[in-house]
Amino acid sequence: MPRFCTTGKAMKLPSLAETPVLDDCLQPGGTCILGPVWVSTGEGFSPSGTRDFLLSIQEVLNGRLKEAKKFRKELRYMQDGETDKIKIAIKILSMTSDEVEEAIIFTDSDIDQLTETLDRIKEKLENLSELVSKEEAEGTHFRMRHIRKMSPDRSYKMVGMPGLKLKIHENGTANVPREFYFNVRKAAQGSSKELIMQRLLDELSGMFVNPLKPKIAPVAKKIFNTFGQEITDVFTLQSDQEIWVSFGEPYMSPFTFCLQTIFDQVKGKDVFGEKQVILREQLQPDLIDEDNPKSAANCEYYEAHIGMPPSYQYEQCQYDGERDHVNNLAAMAELDPHGHYLQYMLKPSTVLYPEIIMNHKLPKNHKELWPSETQIWVISKSGFIYIKPFPQMCLAVSSLRINTQLSGRNTAVSGYVVTLQKKMVGNPHQMWNFNPDATISSKQYPDLLLTYLGKRFGENSDDVSQPEGVKPGVRVYLVVSEPLTKKHDKPLQRFALKQERFDNIGQWKHNDATNPEWNKQALSWPTKADGSLNQDYDWPMEGYIIPCAPKLHKKISHEDGLTGMTPLRLMVLKNGERNTNLVVPVVGPNLTNFMKDLSKKPPLPDGKKSRRKQQQQQKHHHQHDDMIPEAETGPIEMDVNLHCRDLTVRELEFSMFLDHCTSLLNLPFAGRRLFDQNGNEHFTLKTLKRDQLVFVSCGEIWTDPNLTKVEQQRRFLLSQLAQDVAKIRQYAALRNPERYVLQVDPSMQPNTQVIVHQQWSKDDEMIDPLKVDGPVSMAAKPLPSVQSENADKTCHDLAHERSEQRLNNLKWPWERLVNVNNSFDSDPEANKYTDREMYEKFKPKQVTKISRDTLQRFVFEDGYIALANNKNLVLSVSEPEGRVVDVRLMKRRPDDIYQQWLMKENGEIRPRHSLQTVLTVSMPNNEPFAEDEQGRPLTFIGCKVMLQTRRTNEFGKAHQRWRYDAETGFIHAFYTDLPDKEITAANKADVCTFSIANTSKIDQPGYVALIPVLTPPDRTAFKQIRVCVSCARAMRGRYKLIRLPENTPFSCAMGNAKGLKLPQVGSFRVLNGKVDLSTHEYELTLQEWEEKLRKLHEATSARVINKEINVARTVRTIKVQAYKNGEGRLRPGEIICGSSVIGILSQCTTRLGLNQAAVRMFTEDGTTIVEVEDIVDWAVDNYQAMWVHQVERMEQGKTDEDIEQRGEGEGQEGDTEDGQEKAETDSNEAGKARKRREYLLAKYPPPPTEVILRYPIEVWVSSGKPFVPPEVVESKVENRKKKRAFRSAVSLELDIEKHILRSMKGRRLDELSPGEYKGTKNSQKPVVVEGHWEEPTPEEQEKHDTVHKLQEHLAEVKMNQKEKTVPLVLNMNKSLYKQPDTKRIQAYPNGESVERATYIWGDTFQQLLDSATFRLNLWQPARRFFTLEGNEVTKFSDIQKDEVLCVSTGKPFKQSVTSRLDVEVKANWSRAHKQYGPTATDVHVVAPSNPNVNVDPFGPPALALPLTNGDRSANPLKPITDKTTSAKAF
Repeated sequence: MPRFCTTGKAMKLPSLAETPVLDDCLQPGGTCILGPVWVSTGEGFSPSGTRDFLLSIQEVLNGRLKEAKKFRKELRYMQDGETDKIKIAIKILSMTSDEVEEAIIFTDSDIDQLTETLDRIKEKLENLSELVSKEEAEGTHFRMRHIRKMSPDRSYKMVGMPGLKLKIHENGTANVPREFYFNVRKAAQGSSKELIMQRLLDELSGMFVNPLKPKIAPVAKKIFNTFGQEITDVFTLQSDQEIWVSFGEPYMSPFTFCLQTIFDQVKGKDVFGEKQVILREQLQPDLIDEDNPKSAANCEYYEAHIGMPPSYQYEQCQYDGERDHVNNLAAMAELDPHGHYLQYMLKPSTVLYPEIIMNHKLPKNHKELWPSETQIWVISKSGFIYIKPFPQMCLAVSSLRINTQLSGRNTAVSGYVVTLQKKMVGNPHQMWNFNPDATISSKQYPDLLLTYLGKRFGENSDDVSQPEGVKPGVRVYLVVSEPLTKKHDKPLQRFALKQERFDNIGQWKHNDATNPEWNKQALSWPTKADGSLNQDYDWPMEGYIIPCAPKLHKKISHEDGLTGMTPLRLMVLKNGERNTNLVVPVVGPNLTNFMKDLSKKPPLPDGKKSRRKQQQQQKHHHQHDDMIPEAETGPIEMDVNLHCRDLTVRELEFSMFLDHCTSLLNLPFAGRRLFDQNGNEHFTLKTLKRDQLVFVSCGEIWTDPNLTKVEQQRRFLLSQLAQDVAKIRQYAALRNPERYVLQVDPSMQPNTQVIVHQQWSKDDEMIDPLKVDGPVSMAAKPLPSVQSENADKTCHDLAHERSEQRLNNLKWPWERLVNVNNSFDSDPEANKYTDREMYEKFKPKQVTKISRDTLQRFVFEDGYIALANNKNLVLSVSEPEGRVVDVRLMKRRPDDIYQQWLMKENGEIRPRHSLQTVLTVSMPNNEPFAEDEQGRPLTFIGCKVMLQTRRTNEFGKAHQRWRYDAETGFIHAFYTDLPDKEITAANKADVCTFSIANTSKIDQPGYVALIPVLTPPDRTAFKQIRVCVSCARAMRGRYKLIRLPENTPFSCAMGNAKGLKLPQVGSFRVLNGKVDLSTHEYELTLQEWEEKLRKLHEATSARVINKEINVARTVRTIKVQAYKNGEGRLRPGEIICGSSVIGILSQCTTRLGLNQAAVRMFTEDGTTIVEVEDIVDWAVDNYQAMWVHQVERMEQGKTDEDIEQRGEGEGQEGDTEDGQEKAETDSNEAGKARKRREYLLAKYPPPPTEVILRYPIEVWVSSGKPFVPPEVVESKVENRKKKRAFRSAVSLELDIEKHILRSMKGRRLDELSPGEYKGTKNSQKPVVVEGHWEEPTPEEQEKHDTVHKLQEHLAEVKMNQKEKTVPLVLNMNKSLYKQPDTKRIQAYPNGESVERATYIWGDTFQQLLDSATFRLNLWQPARRFFTLEGNEVTKFSDIQKDEVLCVSTGKPFKQSVTSRLDVEVKANWSRAHKQYGPTATDVHVVAPSNPNVNVDPFGPPALALPLTNGDRSANPLKPITDKTTSAKAF
């Protein structure tokens, strides 16, 4: 039923007749208006709407009142005659005095009405203020108070099952919880409790996904409540409940539990005189004494009593039904009448019952604590343990003995209950002994130990019932019992004291604990190892009593040693340092506790499990084992991965240790590598021993301190050069990324990473999503090949199989044939089952292969970048938490602004939620300092896509430029020009941008560096220079750097550091300003320095290496104007810049459109250019010659103003006659001219070389043909013009004469003259016709002869002007498709190792020999080839491509071992010859004579020589008695 309101008090109107009339000042005129009223559709009255309406009316009436008062004021001016003061209502000036009087009366009436209405509105607003405040506090409940609230049991039947809002913690942490929402109704549809629980765990797993490694996401296995109880039923959870998520490990409590005292209010009931019952009620501290709240927490106003205080008056029961009520309360909250109580003396009816509980440690002034120090206990030297706020109550052993069990365990315990009692001096039940093993025993029962039962305050434990003999309202947490025998139960009898007073902080340092855990946790213990009190403490001791403390004294065995994460101390030196006196001891970080929290115990060998672990897995009853540490903490040897960082604990320890070394050793850069004394590199501290000597480097290789200084310098120089070459190699790999597009993970699941990859082509293979781990693995490995059972089948066979399968599906089950044609053989797994149909029904389906084309196609619509194959998956970002945010594939949500994007025309893709960030390709990890000093080749394949701050520089932002192709769906990355890509790559590869842009000022990111400079008075000033990002990165930590404003063009000053007299601290170590990495020069530069590095590795002298590096010329970029050879200056030249001749020639090939590669370059006078310095020298000499010529003409007064200057350094040629005169002068005159030139140059110095080279130098480029001077070309062109003009004049005259001839013939034919008959003397033709129109006239005949002469003359002219051509001779016998048989082989010198093999090419056998001579730097021409087995190769056809051959200069084949032996023999001979003299190498051989055979062993065989006549008569076998020979061994 509608409701109406008029006064703002929610007054309901029964009818519209009772509606009041609107005020006159608000009536618009005409019909009277009632109101205002507010109509309701059933909800209660909302005062906020009425307030807003009244405020708007009040504002309008205030404006009208202000205008009315101004009008009345000007009427008064008119009435008083002060017309000059009327400024607003000008119409008043035309009114009469009567009209003014009438207007004043009418205006006063309006003002009165407005004032009354405003007063009523103000009163209504005051009445509404209280209602408005209630509505703001209650919200929508204010308007719905008249609707009865349904009970929770019935509400879900109407509106459905409510969802859950949970507060999530990770196991073992108590940080700020994360909110999590779970749709119970959706999860419970057709599911069991176990399935609902599994769905909850699956959704919880997504809360802990590491964005850096989404594939390695933890899986939630269990959830626990605050008390460590596992939750197995979702319906037991409450909204806003805190839970702890476990990933399989047992519950680890994030809290530290301590002993606490709580107070409950006591209420005594007298049940009709039959009995007196003492009940406990919850204490409300504010109601103890409302007049004196401070006194209520002061121990001086309380008196301790044994039993109920005598002055306490029991409350009498008033009616019969109260008896049952009291009995019911007594069954739950009855207290012992012989207990100990506290009575508030200012209000005797207030009695408190103190009780011991075990609660988690809270701050001192926490709202749950009353008084604020109820968790702090005081230990006196006499053995009393009392609570600090109430020292009259102390810990004591009662006379009640109970039998119970430890909470969560099967261990039975029997002992006396420990309670709080009134302190009595000398009572042994209240005095305690503190044992050296961190246990506490009572002086009354010295054999019994204080034992914690394991329960915690607020925990509802069903495994332990209330002990017998204990009142229902009494809680038992501590007992004194026999020592526990089980190892796992012993920590329940160990306690510790944690002192946190600021006035005596550091008391824990006085303990005698040998277990380092006590010092780490800052725990204290009152006694020493011998059992005596520790007098070093401030007595009495006060602090928190912590149960389940670690062992006070730990056994030290030889097996323990320094293992695990114990802090390790090492003796550290700088790399290459010899002086051991400069050693610095560095202690590693202490990560023991950190490691314990993350690691697990190492598994037993052979896959065995301990018995205790098996019991835990079977029974799951250890819910709070985190409070009970192990008896002994063994060495931690496992290295676990951190959850939030891409590091292991060992790697984190190693990184922190290097950070300490950087600061303690004052290294110039961050420490990166660690070596031992033997040069072995270590990547973890685990392999090192205590106090071992190690060396730290900033990335360079190890320098042996035992080496000589020269060798150290040599290795250092090579290392520096290798690092620079590695940076150039990295830049070359990144400078021009092409065909990169956006791609998603093959799994195509939500929360997967987005990367960039090479654009898909038809040759690419399919991707198996189950075999690809992620974007990084896909980038690092080639795509897996297609593996399918149908790979070898043809399309025809596949079509037959599909048709038979469709036909088989149409048959009844009994009609289907099983195992026909051995169909099971194609699937060996099917042979294991008897029912093929059931096997086919339930067998796992094959995972379909995914083409990379599917992963790279997107659709941009409605602001979403969706996957073309599944438009429900879109690109999204998480809520930004820093400057860099990852981009992932998520499910589309229409209301999520983090999934909407803007594509700009400049190539930027911006998210709608933050227009200052753009989609960016993360640059690959740069690792230029690998072990072999070779930088790893970088690639953008697999690089993640993220959001980064938008860059507005013109260059250096290529990784933020994209292009979306709507037709193909590809989103192309790096869509920008090449200079932008090069600057971006240089910033990533640590390459100075000066090597790319040279002195050109470009808009790039950079910094201003403040370099200290010494001034003449020995004061230090700072010079500001602008450096690029790479150089600034190298200067970081040395100089102060200030970021340059954006869009500031500059050139990096480090490229010209030598000229600016600045220290060489740029990105390059030794090649600063000596390399040119521009577009056409980077490949040549890289090849040059790689070759130099290879050769310098063979050098043994550091001086040679340093000299080779220093003599490298500074890069000089020149500007040339290139022309085609043979075209002179007929066509405009191309301006080309370069630093090498090869680079300039390669540019000329493209820019000039040559058919073949440019190989030769000439100047204007035909000088061949080989090096860039040749161009520079020629330009300078030519300019000086012209300068001298101009000076001489000026001195002689013969300055020719008509000489056209081509600009400085253009290469003009001097006067031809002057050149001829110089050519004819003799040697004396040439010497005089040279001296004259030197004199003029000294007198009138020309501009410097930089000014001369500012203008382009004219050069002519050829593809191999000889130089054609431009003058010759111009003369040829001029001759052609003259010939053409001569030929044109003849042709023109011929055309004119032909035109006249045609005109004459036309007129003759047009007249059709019949002619005249004339007589002749010829008897045969007595009469002839003259002047007939068919006969040409004499003039026409004459003109015809003229035309004929001109045609003959033109033919002669063309014949004479025809240029000679060389006939093209074609070899018709040559095959058209025969290709040159060029072979590439690997050749190495004879006698050396195969490692020296290098590639050579050749079309013939001789070309291969010549190429081997040149490539291997042989002393003599190569003549022979051998295989690796020593077989000689003599034919070109016997050589295989890429074969390894041995090259010889003529000697036979030698192995490398034989060559080394020859060298050793020669070396031995040289040493012997030098040490013992020249006769030491002579070998004397004496052969004894044989009596039977007379043979010379060193002579030629006697039978082999021809016999002479004399020999025939002599004895052929003459005995040899003695023979001496001399030989030299080489």
